[in-house]
Amino acid sequence: MRSPRKLLLGVTLVELMVSLAVLAILATVAVPSFVDFLDKNRVRGAADAVVSLVSSARAEAVKNDLDVSIAMVGSGAAWCMGGNAATPPSGGLPAGAADPCDCIDPADATECLIAGQRFVIEVGAYPDVRVGTLPAPLTFDSTLGAISPLGSRSVVLTSPRGKYDLSIQINSLGQARLCIPAGKPLISGIAPC
Repeated sequence: MRSPRKLLLGVTLVELMVSLAVLAILATVAVPSFVDFLDKNRVRGAADAVVSLVSSARAEAVKNDLDVSIAMVGSGAAWCMGGNAATPPSGGLPAGAADPCDCIDPADATECLIAGQRFVIEVGAYPDVRVGTLPAPLTFDSTLGAISPLGSRSVVLTSPRGKYDLSIQINSLGQARLCIPAGKPLISGIAPC
């Protein structure tokens, strides 16, 4: 009489090796796309933060009726940006000048203040995102929010791997916008310059 065979559940070594090979191929295909996604989003996050800081500083200048100065300092991947409001008028004296912000020292609580709040993108907030040629400090006029003296400014941020560039352009009226410089790959939602 024959004994019934036991049913064995599991996978064979060959099936396991085929599954691992397929997984390795999929990972090889997906990793470059994922790295590109991260590269693109890092530069986009930094550029959005700069545009937001510029727009908020302009709005604060008009809202508080005080000139606001914006300055970007540093180089390469070690850069920061901050805003400083003019000193309010007191004792019959007019408002003071809006001095450029020195955002290098994050511990200095007297720098980069607008309406009593620290207004800065700290050094290292966007690691590996590099900045191009820095624009000169600019001041938003308290009446219209326009740049004083009139003129436009721009700065280019480069992604960690150098594939993507985003240009932040600030027109004479103090309005900031993002665009992609000529010859650089497109990023969805951002127009070419």
